Amino acid sequence: MVNTRHRATLVLCTLAILVTSQPVAAQGYKWWTYEEAKKELRLTDPQTAELETIFQTLRPRLKELAEDFQLERKLLSEIMHAMKAEEWEVTLQLDKLESARSALNKTRILMLYRMHKVLSPEQLDGLHSLSERRRSTRDARQKHRQ
Repeated sequence: MVNTRHRATLVLCTLAILVTSQPVAAQGYKWWTYEEAKKELRLTDPQTAELETIFQTLRPRLKELAEDFQLERKLLSEIMHAMKAEEWEVTLQLDKLESARSALNKTRILMLYRMHKVLSPEQLDGLHSLSERRRSTRDARQKHRQ
């Protein structure tokens, strides 16, 4: 049980790092809707529906927070590019940017946590394996393009 919880925590943290390091557009992968994932994880129809509900419930908030983050990033870039702001102004805008990033990341991670609570320990392990394979495939494609 402890090992499973440890793995679940590891999977959640790994996904949180991946999610927060990718642009919002790259995070649209709704793994629970793909037949391969449903079959491999043995997702039930009620689980799939609950995962979709969690996603759809938080989607508008995530979009709003992503837009806030992009706006604050743009404003900081403009301030820095102009080279006319006082250091305190740059610091203030940087604080706004980091606050927006934090709110976005917190909401994403809580969404993942809610989703993980829907899954059994075995399904969480399977999700970790699925994520690893997907990441390896993506990394191999990127390496091949270079």
